Amino acid sequence: MDNATLHFTDALVNLACGLTCMSLWLNQRKDACLTYWGGGLLLYGLVNSLFPFAPSTPLWSSAGLSCLKAADILLWAGFRLFDGKRPINRRLTTLPLVPISTCFVVGELTGDWALGERGALLAYCAIAFAQVVYVFRRRLGVFGPRSISAYAVTLNVAAVLAVSLFQGIWFTAVVGDSLFLLTDHVVTIVFTLAVIAMLGERDYRTVLRTAHRDLLTGVLNRSGLADAMTKGANVRSLLLVDLDNFKLVNDRFGHDGGDEVLRDFAGRMTRAVAADDLVVRLGGEEFLIASSRPSLGEATALADTIRRAAKERPSVVGGKLIAFTTSVGVAMRVGQEDLDCAIKRADMALYRAKEEGRDRVIDDNFGKPGRKDDRKDANVIRLQTLVRAKPVA
Repeated sequence: MDNATLHFTDALVNLACGLTCMSLWLNQRKDACLTYWGGGLLLYGLVNSLFPFAPSTPLWSSAGLSCLKAADILLWAGFRLFDGKRPINRRLTTLPLVPISTCFVVGELTGDWALGERGALLAYCAIAFAQVVYVFRRRLGVFGPRSISAYAVTLNVAAVLAVSLFQGIWFTAVVGDSLFLLTDHVVTIVFTLAVIAMLGERDYRTVLRTAHRDLLTGVLNRSGLADAMTKGANVRSLLLVDLDNFKLVNDRFGHDGGDEVLRDFAGRMTRAVAADDLVVRLGGEEFLIASSRPSLGEATALADTIRRAAKERPSVVGGKLIAFTTSVGVAMRVGQEDLDCAIKRADMALYRAKEEGRDRVIDDNFGKPGRKDDRKDANVIRLQTLVRAKPVA
């Protein structure tokens, strides 16, 4: 197969991969990054069809490299949009001009335009490697799809350098062109499959996150707790937290107001616990904190911090302050005790806290021989605080 045929098929591969990305976007209309990736590949195919492949022809000139760099920038913009950033900024729009500008500056300063063209090639490759660095910064796994896309771009740049710098030294011009064209066939296909796989991986992670997270508050749900335990979460103490008289909030402010209070309180708990602690919404206004704190004293102190965080700062909903209190039941997990058994003991302690008047912390040792009676503890607030509301001053 001669180079003319390889050149033609390489253009077809780029165009086909670009159209594949575009068709996926038209089918879903949600991943706009596909339009940038598809546009970049289509531009590659167009440039490849207009410039014949040979070191002395316009494709390897500063003008040809600037056209290729414009396609590179579209691919880069796709990754930026995938990362939630603005795809195109002023700096990116100037990058396609760098190769031709480098050629002009070096040529004018040295009077050697061949050296200027060599400078344009190096500028092109430097920008391409900067793109690779950006992609690698956010990679997920050495062999993840994002990493594979970066490997593909790296291989493409290496082929450009090899063909341009070492033709006539390591191999003939014909062999060099064939090597680049064959490499570009593979790189284009691998890159396209990798970015499509990136979208699939992201959607899969989104599904997992949704399955393991409470949609209202963003904390873990029961499924997320089970998954964390399967992965070996270090749970030594359990705090069962319930908002007191929460029905009054829903009755007075509606379920939307109640939802805002739950979201606010879940955020407070998340900020109060350690990084390896788990905050779980079990349902309704009941939450579980599965903590790594190894002693009852530490667990009780955390529970009281949660209780005070609720009592001392009302939630703001619709321009009104909604004050609420919480009751907390604490239980220590004994060895590798089944988590459900420990939760049941925490639930019994929570029930006792409700019976004792709410707005308090009680552990599952409450009332046992040798245990100080929490009712005589000055740190336990005895007053049951009803939900109240007043306008924000």
